[in-house]
Amino acid sequence: MSFVKKSCSALLALVLLAGLFAGCTQAQPAAQADAVLSAVSPVEETVDLHTFGQKTFLSGPNALLGLYAGGQKEKSRPLAVEFSWTYVGDAKDGFTLSLSEAADMTDSVTYTTNETRLSVYNLKIGTTYYWTVSTADAQSAVASFTTSDQAPRNLYVDGVTNVRDLGGWETQSGSRTKQGMIYRCGRLNESDTDTVNIEITDSGRQTMLDTLGIRTEIDVRMAATKETGGITASPLGDSVVYINCPMEWDGKMFADNQAQILKIFSVLADENSYPLIIHCNIGTDRTGMLSFLINALLGVPEESLYKDYLFSNFGNIGGKRPLKNLLNADYYQAVMDSKGQTLSEKTYNCLLGIGVPGEQLDRVIELLSA
Repeated sequence: MSFVKKSCSALLALVLLAGLFAGCTQAQPAAQADAVLSAVSPVEETVDLHTFGQKTFLSGPNALLGLYAGGQKEKSRPLAVEFSWTYVGDAKDGFTLSLSEAADMTDSVTYTTNETRLSVYNLKIGTTYYWTVSTADAQSAVASFTTSDQAPRNLYVDGVTNVRDLGGWETQSGSRTKQGMIYRCGRLNESDTDTVNIEITDSGRQTMLDTLGIRTEIDVRMAATKETGGITASPLGDSVVYINCPMEWDGKMFADNQAQILKIFSVLADENSYPLIIHCNIGTDRTGMLSFLINALLGVPEESLYKDYLFSNFGNIGGKRPLKNLLNADYYQAVMDSKGQTLSEKTYNCLLGIGVPGEQLDRVIELLSA
């Protein structure tokens, strides 16, 4: 009798336990039972692309730059956007992340991974992105997020320092300059050597070609002094047009390089040149002059141009570049001494004065204005 009672008690316990598990299963929402693959982050949020030091400098006074950067270490890279998702199953073939600027996921860029997370660099600033992740047998719903609109759009290109987009800055009219057209950066190969030494890595080259889509490289280093390091073609490969436009940098850059400035603006006026990179040795002085002239022409305010110039200090550029270098430069003085009510008008007239045709200036404004 005792045996029967124990057996019944055990059976009753099993029945109750089974009911408990059944109740838990039934309590789960139907959507979760069907959702094999789900996006976790970022979803409906604004994502920062600048590091703490970069963001603090950009939001604060220029005088505090030295707390965050001094031109001696590589600090110019942005933050990655960190994607993550959950998956219930066995993803033997890994995951494919699709990323698009369109809600219908047209013109998507895809990335593959075997993990349930992925870091993606070099997204545009102030842009809403849509994304989904898939396996061979499942796909998540489309999620979205927006990147911070704080300029500059600094970039991670392995083997190259001080890389950023000239676009993305707010102009005095309230619009923004077009991203993905002109990039400024440091050299791609070692300078001042008889032996060609390519410094951009294979990964960096892939970023330049596949992510940024570079078609033209404007190298303003001086070949006659071997500053170009012996290259005669772009380290990015035969698909990129290499233009060496040697510029003096020790002295009055604007006065000494007017013929070169004319040549560069003729390249900028040709839509087939884009996207393009402009660089000197470390991307601060000659590249800084050209960047100032281009963005000032487009209507970027003077204070923003100061920030862009000083941002080079986050790169490994061999030493600090203070703002006085810009303010004492002859190109700055030439612009400020030119006629015009706005900085854009002054820059336009300044460039007209050295011989850049008005139709080229108008075309550059048209191509680079969003």
